[in-house]
Amino acid sequence: MFAALEVNSMPSLRLFRHLLAFVPFCLCNLPSGFAQEPYQIKFKVVVDMMIIPITINRAGPFDFLVDTGSTDTIIDRALAEELRLPPAGKMTIEMAAGELVMPLVQTDSLSIGGATVHGLNLGVVNNYANLVPKVRGILGENFLRSFDLLIDNRRHLIQLESGMASLAGRLTGERLPLSMTGMYETEPTRDRLVVVGRIHELGDKNVNLLLDSGTASIVLFKTLNTSTLVPGSSSSYYLGGLVGSSLVDPQTSRLLRLGDKVFRDLTVYVPRGKIPPMDVDGFLPITLFQSIFISHSGKYVILDPSAPKNPVHAQPKAHFAEGRGNLLCSQCGESQE
Repeated sequence: MFAALEVNSMPSLRLFRHLLAFVPFCLCNLPSGFAQEPYQIKFKVVVDMMIIPITINRAGPFDFLVDTGSTDTIIDRALAEELRLPPAGKMTIEMAAGELVMPLVQTDSLSIGGATVHGLNLGVVNNYANLVPKVRGILGENFLRSFDLLIDNRRHLIQLESGMASLAGRLTGERLPLSMTGMYETEPTRDRLVVVGRIHELGDKNVNLLLDSGTASIVLFKTLNTSTLVPGSSSSYYLGGLVGSSLVDPQTSRLLRLGDKVFRDLTVYVPRGKIPPMDVDGFLPITLFQSIFISHSGKYVILDPSAPKNPVHAQPKAHFAEGRGNLLCSQCGESQE
């Protein structure tokens, strides 16, 4: 949705954007009585990003970035033209430098590992493959929301399921409430995955953190009550996107609490100067955990859950859902009409 932290020589990919108008959407899942075994698919990690193969209208596979911090699914213009995807209108986005208009295209089906969503609208950007080599787009929450997800960072495995939750019944661990909305000033933003945490330097007050598989670093949009830089840090880091970038400082948070889980001495990045309005207080990378279970259906998350007793081996019959794109982008290149 917003801006990505540029670490080392990785180009800045994210946009700071706020949606002006939402497009209505509809989900049409299988009846809840039809239990589904989890679909599973291996992902590869490229520069701390989670990449998986997908198919669009039964063509592919194409490599896409899995980004739980992006509400929209994004496709490179060249691929959209190659697949002859029909136009589906436009979305207008407000940014610091003004409005951005992004074209939309419609798919008949989009699938990963047997899990399929029908009728999904995709935002179109130019030359995304130039930003992330050989990656043709972003798989965002308007697809992922149709499923419960188990992301295993140790085995590089994603499992998805819908219908009656067999994964939820086998996994154990503290269930943290999950909000599906952010708040940009007075407007709610949809298709967000927000958990509440507490940070010692912020007075142990609640902070709303976006669970984000599209970033490898903790980014805070609140000023810490300390100016302690990471020891030995002398590099400049940037928070940026299409319309420029700003310096951020690496700082040390002595304690982050998420439910009963405590993390100590974490490096976080805080923008210098005036912090722009955001719909969350910060980004929390999913790579912070060995594994994570995200229940869209139950609106909760389990951090580092116990492993299922019975691993999934068979690939089930494909599940179909119907969706309409929702409109905040987490990682994009330049878009044009």
